[in-house]
Amino acid sequence: MTELSIILPVQNEAEIIEQVFSEIFHSIKKITKKPEFILVENGSSDNSLKVIKKISQNYSNTLWAEAPKGYGWAVLKGLTLAEGKFVCYMDSDGQTNLSTIPKLLEEIKSGKWDLVTVTRQNRESAWRVFTSKLFTEVMALLFNTPKIDINAKPKIFQNKHLSKLSLKSKDSFIDAEFLIKAIKLGFKIKEIPTKTLPRLGGKSTRSVKTYFEFFLNIWRFKFGKALVEWEKRDLETKKE
Repeated sequence: MTELSIILPVQNEAEIIEQVFSEIFHSIKKITKKPEFILVENGSSDNSLKVIKKISQNYSNTLWAEAPKGYGWAVLKGLTLAEGKFVCYMDSDGQTNLSTIPKLLEEIKSGKWDLVTVTRQNRESAWRVFTSKLFTEVMALLFNTPKIDINAKPKIFQNKHLSKLSLKSKDSFIDAEFLIKAIKLGFKIKEIPTKTLPRLGGKSTRSVKTYFEFFLNIWRFKFGKALVEWEKRDLETKKE
């Protein structure tokens, strides 16, 4: 059985993804004998799709897939393909400190935790620090979530929980949705501090529009029907 599935969303990273993936692949192969890697291109305007197809041919246990534009779309597509006992999704821009992953895997394998994630000790700018803290405070106020680093990755969790989570978000709000539902399901969560590395290439997808969409999604999730309907289904499942 596959022990660990690694999902890597790829958008406009044709110039760096081969180098990034090679480092991830060899790092993961050192800590588990049965990994699988899932590269998901989502709405790129460069040759990212062509490059990940090539990568999948050159590396064992590596799949490629396509998804519509949107980080959540890529994660959701990867989750449908993941067969590992544990599942991890992470960015593919080279900023992940790979030395943290063995610690994450060790903790999730201990059986003490349902979700193991990271908390970033450094950010690209003061603006990113501010917005991250603001999101954390708003989430805690509206959803009573713990004040953890919401959008931090890698995240590793048990595959058996996926059906309970029933994730739906098609954009970067998927991390917030994950946290909200995990807390409501009583997940035991552990954070491990990490330092992010300089981006190898490409540009951040964060913009004023991204932040606006995030707050809009928070509002919709809090006062819309999606969360209420999910909670009803979850309660019914528990009763069964």
